[in-house]
Amino acid sequence: MLVHRWEKPLVLGDSRIRIVVGSPEEALTWLIHEPNQGTAKWQRAWKACRAVVEGRMNAEDAKSAVRLAAVH
Repeated sequence: MLVHRWEKPLVLGDSRIRIVVGSPEEALTWLIHEPNQGTAKWQRAWKACRAVVEGRMNAEDAKSAVRLAAVH
């Protein structure tokens, strides 16, 4: 599988946990384990990362959707 690396990885989490996500493919794995999958932010991030994997979107463009999904 082709991996679309972000120029600078996202660092997600809070004071208890730190998660480093370096690509839309890694973000999909993180999103699968998020408890709030019904939210619009989660769905937007999922669709953006899938679009990158399918070649319909630039990897950097999906990064902001993932960043927003990480904010609770």
